[in-house]
Amino acid sequence: MASGAGLSLFGYAFKGLSLMQAGAIFVVGSAGGLLPDLDSDTGKPLSFLSQLISILLPSLLFMNIARQFGHSPEFLICYFTLSYLFINYIVCALVKTLTVHRGILHSIPFALLCGGIGYLLFQSSGRDLAILAGMAVLTGCLVHLLLDEISSFDLKLGLIPFPKRSIGTAFKFKCESIRATILIYVAVALVAMAIFAPSLCSQVLP
Repeated sequence: MASGAGLSLFGYAFKGLSLMQAGAIFVVGSAGGLLPDLDSDTGKPLSFLSQLISILLPSLLFMNIARQFGHSPEFLICYFTLSYLFINYIVCALVKTLTVHRGILHSIPFALLCGGIGYLLFQSSGRDLAILAGMAVLTGCLVHLLLDEISSFDLKLGLIPFPKRSIGTAFKFKCESIRATILIYVAVALVAMAIFAPSLCSQVLP
């Protein structure tokens, strides 16, 4: 949340963002700080994030979808209802099934993936805003991972840091699952192509 607040204030003060744009940066940056906990054992972060994403993601994609289907009341009802049900029940069930706590979602490539997606979602609002959005999500994820690593130490005698068994499980570049590691790097590569070589990406994914 602190990283989202910092970047939103920076954008408002130095990049000429409006209050609404700065508020959007704050929201996505705060959400980015929670994303690594999608694999939490308790399920509470996943439940909260799914509720938030089921509002944010359909809203961000709405303009592109509406160009094809229009703005009729029946379309709006079906679009937002189906988006909510799909994200909260199907996507959440898949995340619970496919992830393990402190797995690939607690990693630097996952943070890069989230930052890249943040950039793409805001690309239609201009390059500066898209960069700030991507940086807000990326920074939020990285701060979360860093804090998790810091919490992997206990202070003995109040002074001496002593590592726990969880050390190295957050700020990492791979996980124990080779498939999950390969999948996340493929996703990062595709997002990078969409950002830096969109014409090439359209050929790979027609």
